[in-house]
Amino acid sequence: MRSPRIAVHFIARALAIFALTGLAAQAKAGERVVSKYTSTARSKAISFKDESNIPEGGFEAVFPGLGGYKLVHLSGDERSWINLRFGKETVDLYVATMEAGGGTFPHKANDVVEWRGVETNGRFVPYAIIYRIAAGNDETRKIHTRLIVIKLDKERSAVIGHAQGANEEKEAHEIADKAR
Repeated sequence: MRSPRIAVHFIARALAIFALTGLAAQAKAGERVVSKYTSTARSKAISFKDESNIPEGGFEAVFPGLGGYKLVHLSGDERSWINLRFGKETVDLYVATMEAGGGTFPHKANDVVEWRGVETNGRFVPYAIIYRIAAGNDETRKIHTRLIVIKLDKERSAVIGHAQGANEEKEAHEIADKAR
């Protein structure tokens, strides 16, 4: 008598697991991982504060982002980086960016910011940004560039890695996509 009950219970559990797995796969099937791009060209700034009159020089520029984020591009002492603003909170990414830059005087190398995210029913939800940084090597006197990857998590956003070399774009996407 117990065997049929155990078998029915086992089958019911297996069907429930199968149904839940199917629902999860269906939810993921409606999503597409995509990249969108914004610019940190000065002409695109919401605000720009020139600080070239102080010894370190530099500027602070705020740019529109995606998903409720704003980009705060800062420059000073021959370095530049991006901080993230979500609502009233700004996440300071200076130290992590300088470490990930891997050289002397790391600075944002161009105006492009890639937003990695999921698009569902036409709505884009970003989970990472990727941008290029350049830095020098004191021994070789050469400049190298690499892609910095930042996980978006409101006030807990953080630099999570970098990619450099022939497959850097693919590697940066993998770093971003794993953190999603």
